[in-house]
Amino acid sequence: MDVGLVLGAAVGAVGAGALIRWRQRVADSAVRLARFLGEVRAEIKKVTWPGWDELKKSTVVIIIFVIIIGIIIGLMDLLFSLILVDFLGRLFA
Repeated sequence: MDVGLVLGAAVGAVGAGALIRWRQRVADSAVRLARFLGEVRAEIKKVTWPGWDELKKSTVVIIIFVIIIGIIIGLMDLLFSLILVDFLGRLFA
């Protein structure tokens, strides 16, 4: 019996087993993905979407909140730059 033939058959068998195992994992992944998407669709159906008036009010509240937070962060930046640049600049100059 030829050693090359035996090694070739062994490599082929291992390759075939690996291919079968890989295809099984892909098939399992496809099943899990389909189940996940079905669950997502079921959850989306449970959502109560806001009406147009509620959406406009929420948008205005968020815009005002973002502006206020922006002003607060800007003032903090100004304060820290005055402290660090001016005060420490004079101290170590």
